[in-house]
Amino acid sequence: MRVTSHPQRFAQLRPSGFVIVAIVTLIDALRQSIKIIVTQPFEQWIVHLLRSCVYTGFIGCTILLAVVWAYNRVARRGMRQYAIVFGAVGLGALASVLVIGVWEFTVLDADATPRGLSDLVLAEFALTYGPDWARYWALGLLITGAWLYMRAEAEQAAVLSQVAVDSARLDEQTAEARLQMLEAQIEPHFLFNTLANVKRLYDTDRRNAAWMLRNLKEYLAVALPQMRETESTLAREVAHVTAYLNIQQIRMGRRLSFGIDVPDPLRTARMPPLMLLTLAENAIKHGVGPFPEGGRIDLRATAEDGRLRVEVADTGQGFAASAGGGTGLANIRARLKALFGAAASLSLALNAPHGVIATIVLPYHDAASGGSP
Repeated sequence: MRVTSHPQRFAQLRPSGFVIVAIVTLIDALRQSIKIIVTQPFEQWIVHLLRSCVYTGFIGCTILLAVVWAYNRVARRGMRQYAIVFGAVGLGALASVLVIGVWEFTVLDADATPRGLSDLVLAEFALTYGPDWARYWALGLLITGAWLYMRAEAEQAAVLSQVAVDSARLDEQTAEARLQMLEAQIEPHFLFNTLANVKRLYDTDRRNAAWMLRNLKEYLAVALPQMRETESTLAREVAHVTAYLNIQQIRMGRRLSFGIDVPDPLRTARMPPLMLLTLAENAIKHGVGPFPEGGRIDLRATAEDGRLRVEVADTGQGFAASAGGGTGLANIRARLKALFGAAASLSLALNAPHGVIATIVLPYHDAASGGSP
């Protein structure tokens, strides 16, 4: 037996159960009064119909309450549960017929003469109300079958709904795990390249190498605590890129220049971490760095129609000579898809007269206000 609190025992008693009782009641009342409508006046037929509806409705509701109570008393489904429910139908029908019979026997008889319980004869009562009990038991089984079917449908719908919720939660957890894996691939990629640059500078110019190492230390002091975060702001990511380009400018000297054009109102926009840094790194490694004359890198941000557009443009060697950047760009695309679906994108275009423009477009959400402008 399950231990169920009183309010929970009838938790499964919903309006649909009473709708079933009402439908069965109306059909049975019409069946009983069908002969009267052609032999008696219309007013008498209405009275008989309403009386039958009251009687059958009372008995049907009693049976439904008994069935729901019995259904909640059994912990598991099976023959035992259905046997108990079957018995509850009979007991509910018997109890309601007894109430109606005692009321009619003690209040009204055929001559409208009041009677008492002392006049009640068991044999007469059984002969009078026994057939009614059997008939209402059959109607109760019909009500119970319909209720059990609707209850099973409701339980199945609840299970399917929970499965959908669990599936969505699992997809979200999978996407988060994939995002962490992609970020883990980006972090050492950036750090190893930067340390390799420091090493090369120590072989050629120790003073600039020491200066670069100090800048790298300051950069890591800010960047490392934020690398495991899943959310950032455009201001923070621009600061990362600026620090990175300052380090690269030490290494490349006059061969590298850069500019940042990000309006102050956009700096609080939400931005996934490390994406702009990856684009800037690609621009150095595959664009400006291999180009004999060097080049310039510009980071620009604009917002329009609820979308944030961030560009990293370089004047390096462009698509023709570039052969790298595939892993970093693939990671960015995968992360954008995991975070925003089809609402975000990464595109590449030529930058005349030479170079590449990498553009990230994503929904604009202001971190300061918690929503879009």
